[in-house]
This record gives sequence, structure tokens and C-alpha cells, in this order.
Amino acid sequence: MAAHGGQPVWREQRGILHSLRTYPAFRLLFGTTLTTNAAFWMWSLLIGWLALVLTDSPFFVGLTGFLNGIPMLLVSLPAGVLIDRLDRRLVLFVAQVVVALATVSLVLLLWLERLTPWQLLLAAFVSGAGMAVVFTTRSALVANLVGREALANAVALISTAQNAPRIVGPALAGPLVSAFGLTGAFAVCALFQVASVGITWRLPAVRPSGNRSPFWGAFVEGLVTVWRREQLLALMALATLPTLLIFPYMNLLPVFARDELGLGATGLGVLMALNGLGAVIGSVAVAARREWGESPRVLVATVLLFAAAVFAFAQTSVPWLAAAFLSIAGVMGAVYMATTNTLLQLAVEDEIRGRVLSVYLLTWGLLPIGTLPAGAVADHWGAPLAVSLLVVLAVLAIGAVALRFPLLRRSSLVSEQRFSADTGRS
Repeated sequence: MAAHGGQPVWREQRGILHSLRTYPAFRLLFGTTLTTNAAFWMWSLLIGWLALVLTDSPFFVGLTGFLNGIPMLLVSLPAGVLIDRLDRRLVLFVAQVVVALATVSLVLLLWLERLTPWQLLLAAFVSGAGMAVVFTTRSALVANLVGREALANAVALISTAQNAPRIVGPALAGPLVSAFGLTGAFAVCALFQVASVGITWRLPAVRPSGNRSPFWGAFVEGLVTVWRREQLLALMALATLPTLLIFPYMNLLPVFARDELGLGATGLGVLMALNGLGAVIGSVAVAARREWGESPRVLVATVLLFAAAVFAFAQTSVPWLAAAFLSIAGVMGAVYMATTNTLLQLAVEDEIRGRVLSVYLLTWGLLPIGTLPAGAVADHWGAPLAVSLLVVLAVLAIGAVALRFPLLRRSSLVSEQRFSADTGRS
């Protein structure tokens, strides 16, 4: 594919909104990502606060986060096989219906004043299972709806759509709790989820070109592909460690807000919103600077800066300083995640894309494994110590991975030959 002067089209400079202007189907995916993640970030704040109000136990907050996140570990790989076989639009639609039903059920239980701790844990698990399929399917759909020249831009824009609601969702959830209680706040969350279902139904059908080998064989093929390709293995290792050892701080934010910073639900919402603002800035930066999204060197640098910002946040009891460090963590975390996603998308063929991306999403399932012990340590010795210990371990492990895989120190790992996508222009 050539442009003026014999240069590849994908090397031409494009605007930040190139994918949105060029691909109508991608605009729909962007829209449903906005509404889904508005609900998701509201849910993240509300379920943690509800767990704390219901039980007054940091451990129960951690347990709720564990059950909300563990489906990512259980569901991602089977979901990857399904989305390499079935209409990806339909899979996404069904998953979003499940998430909406879980939230509506919680609203009814709160309204009837019948909610018990075990019901909250069940709702967290069901919602988490649905979101695991949503995240996996949506990641695979990006490459089906845009061309090769727009992939890095599209991934960064989807990251922006995922992170922008981190500003609005928590900032809206806190005041909603104050004004209408948890029932009203969860009801608004459910409305966003219903809107997502409607937008998703308008997406075009996307039937992948994957093979029809037996389910178990296809399941194993995804794992074997990651294991045998050093580039994929290195990226998965670098995706695993922050999820396991750094991101658990997110589930402990209600504890930090109340016990360390002296804030209520509104203050917690502001903290999460500022963290989301940082993430939006990071995502937009990657959308504007395409080369960042394709650089393993940027990946390693930003994940280390992300760790430093979270460590600094855990040390302070001053609200404005905590907010500043959370904003920086949001920037660095977003660049790190968008870069990881782009490099993975560029490294795989479409017929196995769902399974490889499901392995990546599987690493997100390790979050509750880090959250549960973090909650237990926080219960006995405080949240700052719990987060600090995990971050130190993360930095040591990330350094070891960077030494083990020299390719992570390169400026680019682009592999155009592996990219295959439908353009989704109609």
C-alpha cells in the first residue's frame, strides 16, 4: 500500500480522530465503549463503597473486588475461543445483557432492602464474568473495524473511551450516592448499561476467519502460540506483573479515601475521576504519537513510572498530593496499557487474534489474586504498607523481565505481515 512519494500510507501523519472520521462501524464501537465504561467505573466505586458500608471490613472490600475480577481469570480463555468462531458482535451483545441484568438485580435488592453480603458477592461475580467477555471481544473487534494504517490510533482511541468515563463515572457516582443513596446511583449505572446494549446491537456482524478445530484444540493453540513466540511471551510477562502487583491499589481506594485521607464517597469519586483524567491524557498522547504505541521501550519506561506514582500515592495522607500522584499514575498506566494492546494486535493474525488477546485479558484476571492478600494485609497493617510492598516487588520483577527479553529495550517491534483486518468502512 503506497502513498505519495512511494511511502506507505500507514506512515503518513493522521489526525487524532482519524479512525472515528474514517470508519463508521468503529464509531459505534467507540460509543458503546463510552457507555459501558461509564457504567463500569461507576460500578467500581459503588460496589467497593457498598461493601464497606454493608460490612465495615477492608477484607470484605478486597473479597468483593476479588470476586468481581476473578472471572477474568476463568472466562477469558474460553471467550477467546468463542470469538474466534462466532459473530463477535453477537458475543459482545449477550455479554452486555448479562452485565445489565446483574446491576438491575442489585438495584431491586437495594430498593426492597433485602440485600445481603452473599448476594453482593454473587452480583460482583456475575457482572465480572460478563465484563470479562466484553473486554475480550471488544479488543478483538478493533482490528476488524479499522485498517492497518489506523490500528495504533484506534487502539488509543478505544483506550480513551475506556478511560474518559473514569472522570465522569466516579465523579457522578459520589454525588449520586449523597443525593439519592446507593439505590439511585446503581440505577443510573444500570441505565448506562442498557444504552450500551442498544448501541452494540447496531454494530455490523463480524464473523472471524478462525479454523473449526475442536474446542479444546483451539483453546490450547492460543496458549501454545503465546509460548512459542518470544515477542508475545515478553509482552504477556510485562502485562502480568503490573496487574498482579500494582493495580490492586484500585480496589483499595475506598480504604485509602476513608481511613488514610479522611474522605467520604464524594471525595473518593474525585480521586477516581482525577485518576481517570490522567488516563485520558495518556490515551490521547498515544493516539497523537503513533510511534509511542509501537515502542517496547516506551512500554517499559511508562510501567516503571506508573509504579513510582502508585508508590508515592501510598505514602501520603494529604488529599491534594494523593490526587496529584493518582493523576500521574493514570497517565502512565494508560500509555502502558495502550502500548501493550497495540503491540499485541500487530503481532498476531486475525484467525487467532481472539485467543491471543484472551490470554492478555487473562492477565487482568490476576488482579483479584493480588487484591485479596492486599486486602488482608491492609486489614492488619494498613493499606499503605500493603500497596507499597506489592509495588516494590513489581519493580524488581519488571527489571528482571526487561533483562530476560532484550527485545523489550528496542524502539519498535512492528510486524506488518501479521496484521489482517476487515476495514469496517460500511
